[in-house]
Amino acid sequence: MDPSGDALQRLDVSVKTQAQRAVVHVRGEVDLATAELLGAVLDEIAAVGGPWVEVDLGQVPFMDCSGLRVLFRAKQRLQERGGTLTVFGLRPQVERLLCALGLDHRLDETWRPARGPVTPRRSADA
Repeated sequence: MDPSGDALQRLDVSVKTQAQRAVVHVRGEVDLATAELLGAVLDEIAAVGGPWVEVDLGQVPFMDCSGLRVLFRAKQRLQERGGTLTVFGLRPQVERLLCALGLDHRLDETWRPARGPVTPRRSADA
């Protein structure tokens, strides 16, 4: 854990609720040092039974596998309670991560990559 708190300052998570819907706005990098904060917010929403959760990743320039794990765990918990989790506003780097791992379809059934699937680059010598 970062004793100075710098890691937590790199991530800001806010929630707006309306009836049966919660929109989670995430700003900053979601990585090993900050994913726990996002996970705690999503766990709290799932615990109180928020059935429709939308996660706005429009201000997330970077996400690693820790962030993906948090999102998938929250989606599973919500589905167990009859709810759902979707993501929107993906920036190119996060979108490429999801596509490269073949996970783009797992977070939102209606979401499709805007730029098509990621294909490996080949060198001119190949």
